[in-house]
Amino acid sequence: MKNFIKENLVLVIGLTLPLLLIVLFFVAAVIPKLMGTPPQYEMLFTINHYDYQTPPDYLLEFSVKNQQLTVKTRKNESKDRNYTSKKLMAYDGKTETVREITVDIAKTAEAVTGNAVVLEETKNMAIDTSSISPDGYTLDGPSYGGSGLVGGFFGGGYRNSGFRLKKGSVGYQVPNTQQNTYYNQMQFIGWVTKK
Repeated sequence: MKNFIKENLVLVIGLTLPLLLIVLFFVAAVIPKLMGTPPQYEMLFTINHYDYQTPPDYLLEFSVKNQQLTVKTRKNESKDRNYTSKKLMAYDGKTETVREITVDIAKTAEAVTGNAVVLEETKNMAIDTSSISPDGYTLDGPSYGGSGLVGGFFGGGYRNSGFRLKKGSVGYQVPNTQQNTYYNQMQFIGWVTKK
């Protein structure tokens, strides 16, 4: 065995070095996430939903006032009707899941059209609109990439068009769970500090 290694040293190095690099990159990507604390606060955001057959009856505008999520509705009745509607979403970094918060548009529009009202579905939440969450995460995206030392030399690396929550070297990808939605047009609303 020793003779084989001596005689074929270049071959042995050529086979083991790529495997060693794969293990090294895997450890560098996984260990910080395992050792770190996942995001403790849900992130609220909106995404655009396109329906080319049926335009929405109402257009929604979300904003935060006094740590409460408000929504303003207006009738979608212009000459050039908008076929884009907004969906309200929440990302939970602890479970790495996204859920839609269904808004009763008819009820909201019926209450006060054109004026901002506190959204019934989120009235018990306190929302912080800071760019950095209370536990230190920020929203990163939509185009981030990495190449590392070796990838930088050889033109390798990756590009990602999705969003993620990032703190130091730890990143949590926000999954796209909805069809016909465009996560690269995500609008950040805030962090849920109280439910």
